Amino acid sequence: MNTLFVYNKKAGNKFKSTLIDEIKANLPSKFQSEFIEIQKFDTFKTNDFECLVAVGGDGTVNTVAKRACNEKKVLAIIPQGSGDGLARFLGLTKNIAREVKTILNGHTIQVDTADVSGRFFVNIAGIGFEAEVADAFNKAGIRGVLGYARTIAKLFYHKKEEYVSLTLSNTKLKLPFFSLSIANGNQWGNNFKIASKAEIQDGLLEIAIMRKPKWYQLINLILFLKNKQKDSPHITYYQADKIEVEYTGKTWHVDGEPVSLKGKKTVHIHPKSLTIIVPHG
Repeated sequence: MNTLFVYNKKAGNKFKSTLIDEIKANLPSKFQSEFIEIQKFDTFKTNDFECLVAVGGDGTVNTVAKRACNEKKVLAIIPQGSGDGLARFLGLTKNIAREVKTILNGHTIQVDTADVSGRFFVNIAGIGFEAEVADAFNKAGIRGVLGYARTIAKLFYHKKEEYVSLTLSNTKLKLPFFSLSIANGNQWGNNFKIASKAEIQDGLLEIAIMRKPKWYQLINLILFLKNKQKDSPHITYYQADKIEVEYTGKTWHVDGEPVSLKGKKTVHIHPKSLTIIVPHG
């Protein structure tokens, strides 16, 4: 396949200057490929390419996946971000040689995608605490796990619960929440699994409603998110293929990237609308 690698120098904690050379060194000599920075991607013609490779974090994956979905091309991922939620869910790693081998020898699967009133996402969208963390993290320009930890600690104390009205497949609910995830994949990133039972090929979205824990309950919540506990009293789950959200706030995130969305929002899922290369087994 003629393959376009789209890389983001701002992804992760620090972009390795040798990254592109390392990818090229693991490709066969006659492999047809081209490399561009993500800033040039919007205006770049992709007609001649069958496969688009996102080299970066969740935001890079979102941008490249949207184009792959719209143009019916194959998506591949070489994760290089801070969280890499979708990539980890699919069993991908930061090992360059391994993931180039996946591109060359892996198999393709059809996965669901979704949108929030037209805003494409493939992993998770959300409101409340998680959206405010994404917004603050983006504005601070700090990358890596340590940057996330500092942002979370700073915002946690001041963030209060709010109310959201949801219509889930014709069932109406009004619920208090601290953070709300609409999950196609199973995790925010770094193997923190907010929706561990999520399936990316089932035509359904998981809705995770989190209440605010006390400080002394945070360890148990973290253990739950790391799948070291079976359940959590702080999170309630629902499933739906269409969701209407009425929420007074306007700060959302889609695949970890902050966006401003006002008024009532509708979330749709698009079953098996994207082809992705994943490792065998």
